[in-house]
Amino acid sequence: MMHHGRRLPSLVVSLLLMTGFALPASADTYQTYTTPTVNGFQIGTVQPNSPTGNYSTPTDTARRFCTDQGHSGARSFTTAIRGSAYTYIIGTGGVGVWNTTGNANVTMIESVTCFTSMTEVTYTAPTVDGYPVGTVQPLYPTGNLSTAADTARRFCTDLGHAGALRFTSTVRESAYSYVAGTGGVGPWSKSGNSNATMLESITCFHSAEVAYETPKVNGFQIGTVQPNFPTANLSTPADTARRFCQDQGHAGALSFTTAIRGSAYTYIIGTGGVGPWNTTGNGNVTMIESILCITY
Repeated sequence: MMHHGRRLPSLVVSLLLMTGFALPASADTYQTYTTPTVNGFQIGTVQPNSPTGNYSTPTDTARRFCTDQGHSGARSFTTAIRGSAYTYIIGTGGVGVWNTTGNANVTMIESVTCFTSMTEVTYTAPTVDGYPVGTVQPLYPTGNLSTAADTARRFCTDLGHAGALRFTSTVRESAYSYVAGTGGVGPWSKSGNSNATMLESITCFHSAEVAYETPKVNGFQIGTVQPNFPTANLSTPADTARRFCQDQGHAGALSFTTAIRGSAYTYIIGTGGVGPWNTTGNGNVTMIESILCITY
């Protein structure tokens, strides 16, 4: 079955201890909500079955639900596809207002397990390469660019944190550093715009980590043909790594390494890390060589 790697001491944890920050007394404190509701209706989303439109993914919806309850984020969640009236987020990345509607193929959030204890640190006026962090999305949604939520998460993971807990933003004219790529993946670049979504503050969170070397599902190492072959109903390397960690009962993936090669491999049939695992072979596979999973 799974090849469990070594538990790694977090660089972030070491830095916190040296600078006098206190870590949580309990690393796995959390609360589960069954049939979570907002405004009297169970929460859900039409993604990933209907991926177009200004909607949030199930992962973003679960995280937003937890943060609305005053928790740090979502540790895990369960879903079911069915026709239902439901409340969803009008907006991508879990950012936007809640609204109620009905649909025939809804990804309903059946239960959500939220964190109740987590160490966090806030960066005011965050910068990369000497420029404040920003993006032209969502005002200009086209192009190979990341959302504000993805940009905030990337900023935090670049600093060795587990991810972004929350952020604040304003739309203004500015020179800024942005991620040249979608989903927070790509190099940082500099630009200027009269209507930039500038990230005024970013709150990052810390976690313990577990490393998996040559992670396997059903006896085969995991991988994906994306991003080399971006079409078809397949998950990205980042989504594949996150799904692997969540299947092990962890909160998500902090980082991962890849290699391109021909190989038999197990991949996710579906976008966004949602779908069954299947095994196949390909000549140009993005193989997941190692993963650091977030344990809380």
